[in-house]
Amino acid sequence: MTTSSAKPKKKHKVWQIILVSGSAFFVVVASSFLIYAAFYYHASDVSSSLKSDDQVTVKQEGNISFIPENPKAGFVFYPGAKVEEKAYAPLCHSLAEKGVYTILIKMPFHLAFFGIHKAQGIPEDHKEITSWYLGGHSLGGAMAASFLGKGNQGYAGLALLGSYSTADLSKSGLKTTTLYGSEDKVLNQTSYANNLKNLPSANIETVIEGGNHSGYAYYGPQKGDGTATISKDEQISFTSTALVTCMGI
Repeated sequence: MTTSSAKPKKKHKVWQIILVSGSAFFVVVASSFLIYAAFYYHASDVSSSLKSDDQVTVKQEGNISFIPENPKAGFVFYPGAKVEEKAYAPLCHSLAEKGVYTILIKMPFHLAFFGIHKAQGIPEDHKEITSWYLGGHSLGGAMAASFLGKGNQGYAGLALLGSYSTADLSKSGLKTTTLYGSEDKVLNQTSYANNLKNLPSANIETVIEGGNHSGYAYYGPQKGDGTATISKDEQISFTSTALVTCMGI
């Protein structure tokens, strides 16, 4: 009798150890992620781009909308990994000045991986605009492409800034454009080249001479990036013009 009653107790202790170990592992992983997510690139010197003026109305309601008086197209933008979305306000404001209703998405933990579907439903909510485009920087661009890999979702095109698509969009019928800086040392050029086949053959590829990986936004230098030989304002102006050209407006 003593031997048989000891076996259930041993099994119970084994399960206790497993549960305690599993819980401890989860706490360590969760804590590590929260610490990782707590450190990100903060926006700087963007306050003027977040204010409305006589050309653009800015609304901050979770996402940030840059609204021109007479929109000719719409654009939804996914920020790069661990970059505060407000850092892209100058680029978005510049697009709005050119007639593009631009929505800058706020991502959970500043990681587009957790907000891939944030662009869903936006074209349907703004049917007064007939042409909507989706784009993003770095990881944001990759996640935007992944989202469109499941269907066009009402979007006419895709813009990838310092990024590439691992989703096969070659037969999607989307208008696509890829831009990267000649001094971009963060973008993996081999992966970029290998994945160009995933975009339509009419993809517009542009190299921004003197630009780097972080030059699309105001968040300071990025670790591992090259040194730009043009200013952020020049890279942003070049980018907004290239995007509007892709949209055909």
